[in-house]
Amino acid sequence: MANELPEDLVTQILLWLPVVSLLRFKCVCKSWYALITHQNFVRKHLLHNNNNNSNTHLLLKTSNKTMDDYVVSTISYEELQISPLTQPLPPQYFRNDEPFGEKYSISVVGSCNGLVCLHAYDTLKVVIWNPTTRETKVVPESPAGYCTRIQGMGFGFDAKTNDYKIIHFVSMYEPNFDDYVMKDVKEIIYQKVVYSLSTDSWRKVDGPQCFISETGPMAYTTGMGSWLAYDHDRDSFVLSFDMSDEVFLKTPLPDNVTEQSLFVLNESIAMVALMPVDERWREIRYDIWLLLKVGVKDSWNRLFTIGPSFARIHRPLGFWKNDTMFLNKIDNGQLFLYDPSTKQMTDLQIHGHSNSMQLVTYMETLVSVKGGNESEE
Repeated sequence: MANELPEDLVTQILLWLPVVSLLRFKCVCKSWYALITHQNFVRKHLLHNNNNNSNTHLLLKTSNKTMDDYVVSTISYEELQISPLTQPLPPQYFRNDEPFGEKYSISVVGSCNGLVCLHAYDTLKVVIWNPTTRETKVVPESPAGYCTRIQGMGFGFDAKTNDYKIIHFVSMYEPNFDDYVMKDVKEIIYQKVVYSLSTDSWRKVDGPQCFISETGPMAYTTGMGSWLAYDHDRDSFVLSFDMSDEVFLKTPLPDNVTEQSLFVLNESIAMVALMPVDERWREIRYDIWLLLKVGVKDSWNRLFTIGPSFARIHRPLGFWKNDTMFLNKIDNGQLFLYDPSTKQMTDLQIHGHSNSMQLVTYMETLVSVKGGNESEE
């Protein structure tokens, strides 16, 4: 049949198939293998998936029951049903070299066009992974001095050059780590380095002298990563990095907000601020803010407040549709959905370990970790 049908028609039919089926169909014949692995088909399939919500999922990272490994599960984006199957993060790339050493704490830096960037905390170990095709690439260590710490990371897509990039905020410090912790921001040497998947290399970029807060991961909107940061005066702000132009933008925070975390809501930067209800912090609440324009302080808009009853026992994980928000219970890792319009919590019957749980939007694609050129998710 493949020989009887025009190639254009075969292509159109295959574009409708999920990635798992296409991976199997590569074995049908040489011509199908060549078609499915060709970058033009990968790009067309990616663009087709952008309009097909059935291929969009939430990727849940947590520890397994024995707390000795990290696993990921997929949750359907529309129905919020979790898959019964889990798969481990690629553990062979994150083994501790020290005998009897503790396992690395692995975090998801970000997800873009089906590629997931993983980082082992307090190391230079970084991996790019496609969970659907199970391709994995170990990123070469970023250039650094004798003592280096990655205190901020980002992962995204450069639409101008069709390239995937990783940015490291690197701090250079004395061999005594305690000395590093006690130092002021202006006493530490900071570097910003960018990795290009297409060239498999790192290079330095200019940026402001500041420290990236560790209260949460990067918030990634189309082509731009954002982090909470502060300078030597301890003034906090949102630092954003344009993946294409490789320039930084600073956005001051609203006045009198504390304990912030950044997320993405409707393709805009959202901030969750933990605030006291009374002067002694006996009761707390979450204020949810939306940034309408990067770089403009007055464009912060407070959307709604959660609490005080929910705030002390739940931790924000991200947003879903219509401003609804994922929260996980601190004591047992239960996943809830909070609806600000009804102020009701729905138990999603999904569990994990609270401290290790992360939730990111993920789309199944054929995009290769080898550096193929694609289009933005």
